[in-house]
Amino acid sequence: MSTVPPPLQPQAAPRATHTPDGAPKFISPLAKSILVVCIVSAISWAGCAVLAVVLHQWAWLQELTAGSDLSWMPPSLLWFGRHAVAVNLAMTALCVAGAVSCWGLLRRLNWALQLFIVLLVLTAVLNFFVVWVVDDIFRQLALHLPAAVDDIDQGELRSELVVQRILYTGISLATAVSFAVLHAWLLVRLRRPDVKAWFAR
Repeated sequence: MSTVPPPLQPQAAPRATHTPDGAPKFISPLAKSILVVCIVSAISWAGCAVLAVVLHQWAWLQELTAGSDLSWMPPSLLWFGRHAVAVNLAMTALCVAGAVSCWGLLRRLNWALQLFIVLLVLTAVLNFFVVWVVDDIFRQLALHLPAAVDDIDQGELRSELVVQRILYTGISLATAVSFAVLHAWLLVRLRRPDVKAWFAR
């Protein structure tokens, strides 16, 4: 007595990880999305640089800052104020470099892949530098601002600044760690043999 074998269940096709021409599928959407972000960011930083130039040439602002006691302001904030144009131009250049690397990724240029990897590491480090700057600003404000403000409860103001320091430093640190993890994952993915082989063709 024969038995009828059960019908074969259809199996899902394996998920494709490469395009028909052999390119890793994540390269194109990654490069295009970051390209847009870099272009928008470059325009924004360039606009900030122009604004910084205008403010530096504004006589009223120069007279105001020259005659004011700014000893309560954090040194890092004063430094950024004095070098606002250079900082904004440097960030503009960084964003332009990111846009160029993304453009090169879309055209399968090996130097663009190497530049993109360098920028991943650099921006991850800069994110942690921002954490230090934020923490330093609030630390200096909590130390010096209450004594420079009249008609206010100095203890209450100092307590509020301490709370804000914890809050904003924590947010900045969480953001930096999140992006560092993402950048590390991208770095590992971009160093895989299939990606290196694609750009080496």
